[in-house]
Order: sequence, then C-alpha cells, then structure tokens
Amino acid sequence: MFKHMNGDEMIGITGPWGTDPKRKAVFLSIPEIAALLPQVLKIHGEVLVAQKAEAAVSEALKKIIDQETAVDAVHDPLARAVSSGLTADRDQSLAAEKPNPENARQAEQVQAKLFPNGMSIINASFLAESGNTARVATLLDEEPEVAAFLKSIPVRGKGTLLDTTHRWIAAGAQLGKLERQREEQEAKEATKPVGKVGMNALRARWIKVVSQVLSNLELSEAPAEAIELIRGPVQKASERAGKRYEGAPPEASPAADPVAPATGVA
Repeated sequence: MFKHMNGDEMIGITGPWGTDPKRKAVFLSIPEIAALLPQVLKIHGEVLVAQKAEAAVSEALKKIIDQETAVDAVHDPLARAVSSGLTADRDQSLAAEKPNPENARQAEQVQAKLFPNGMSIINASFLAESGNTARVATLLDEEPEVAAFLKSIPVRGKGTLLDTTHRWIAAGAQLGKLERQREEQEAKEATKPVGKVGMNALRARWIKVVSQVLSNLELSEAPAEAIELIRGPVQKASERAGKRYEGAPPEASPAADPVAPATGVA
C-alpha cells in the first residue's frame, strides 16, 4: 500500500523516528534498525523539502486561481438564477387564476435541457462547468425555441432570463480560458528541479529505506512493544491510504511501487 501514500503521510511516518525523543530512542534501541536512522533522516529531509516545493504556489499561479474563484462565484449564482427562474415560471403558470399547464410543461422541458443533471454542475470542476456552458450555447443556437422561451421570462430590473443565461455562458467561457492558462502555468512550473519525475525518484528511495526498516524488524528480538511502536504507525498509514483507493478504476490508481516493499506490509 506504500504506493497509495501521499507526501504528507510519508513525512508523518518517518518524521517521528528522528524528531520525537521517545520514538527516536526506541528506534536506536533496536540493533537491527539503529544503523538505518541516518538513511531514514536523509530521505525524510529530501521528501520534506520536495513536498514544500510542490505545495508552494507561485504568484502567477495564485493570481489565476484567485481569478477562477472570483469568476466561479458569479457562474454558480447565475446557474441557480436560470434554474430557479424556470421553476418559478412553471409554478406561476400552474398557480395562475387561469392555469397554463402548457407553459408549465415547456418550462420543465427547457429546464431539463439546460440542467440534465440538476444543479450538480455547480459542484463540478471549472473545466466541466466551462464545457457545460459551451453545451448550453450550442443548444440555444440549434434550438431557437429554447432561447425564445427564456426571452419570454422577465427578471428583476431590465432584461430577461435569456440575458441571464448569456451571462452564465460568458462566465463559463471565462472559466475555460482561465483553466487553460492555469494548465499552461502549471506545465511551466512542472519543469522546475523537483517535478513529478524527481518526486517519484524520492518516493522510490523512501519506500526502499522504510521497507528495509520493516524487513529488519522481522528479524529483531527486541521487545514486542518497541517493535510495534515503530511498525504500527506504518501499517496503519498504509491501510488508510489503501482504503482511499478501494474500488477505484485501474486507470485512476497510482502506478505500481518503483521498489516493492521487502515485507508483506505494503
């Protein structure tokens, strides 16, 4: 299960072996692993530095993310406004002194076309939100009767629900543009010294060292409590990491360990 651990979990395992006085003392009290502590601390330090660098967000990237957040804060209310506007029109049609079931039916049909999955779209990724509004724009072009119906529904102030829909589409297009800028910026920053390849190499070395510790513990005659204090947290972290990926499709799971663990604990 080592392959499912993220950098924070890796740091959380090896950090206490060198920084927590009790655990460090126990680690050094076990002859079979004591000599490995310098290697543990070395790879731990390298992973820690790499994790900090990976987590750091450049000013350029932060600016794009802030812009995306601001645009999304407009996109979502606009989506809700279009949907709730159609719901209100349907209910008004049914509640009128002279009910208009045909208009209510049309409102339901238009709402189903614009929001086939309900309001779940506002919880989707920025890229998905952008793709959805592009779909809506195409729908309005291909089915002018949908645009005409939206135009027939007035909204607070000046304009119609069609105007609101166009604003929603524009916000989605802006999200798509910003998301492409973000991808380009992240690609630039991925070429920095500690990129994906570098982190994978560090992960492989970390796995090799920690696996050696676990393997040596199998041969140790140290007190069971001491062995468990070192081995237990590794096993628990491994199990938690593995559970996160239970049921995930193969393509969504991380690649196999660069170095297989030396024991059955993985």
